[in-house]
Amino acid sequence: MIRIINLLLVLAVIGLSVGLYDIKYRAETADRHARQIEGRILKEQEAIRVLRAEWSYLNQPERLQELAKRYTALQPLSAAQIGTFEDVPMPHMADEFYVPQRQPLGGYAGVSASDFGGPGSTIQ
Repeated sequence: MIRIINLLLVLAVIGLSVGLYDIKYRAETADRHARQIEGRILKEQEAIRVLRAEWSYLNQPERLQELAKRYTALQPLSAAQIGTFEDVPMPHMADEFYVPQRQPLGGYAGVSASDFGGPGSTIQ
C-alpha cells in the first residue's frame, strides 16, 4: 500500500515537473515574442520621427517659395484678380431683411415713448 502511494507520488512529481517545464518554455517564448514586437515598435516610431522631420523640412515656406520661383511662373495675387465691387451682387431693396415692415412687436418693445407719462400712467 505504501509502495503504491509512493509510486503515485513519484508519478505526480514527474507529471508536475513536465507541466512546469512546459509552462516555463511557453512563458519564455511569449517573452521573446513580446521583445521582438517591442523592437519593431521602436523601429517604426523612429521611422515616424524621421518622416515627420523630413515632412517639416519639405514644407518650409521659404523652400516652397524658392521652388515656386524656380519651376513656376506664379506671381503674387492682386486684388484685381479676385474681383471688383461691381461684381458683388447687390441685394434687392424690397427684401424684408433690408426694408422691414412696421409691425408692432408687442410687450414693452411695442410701446412708444408718447405712451408714457400720460394721465393714469404710473411712469411720469
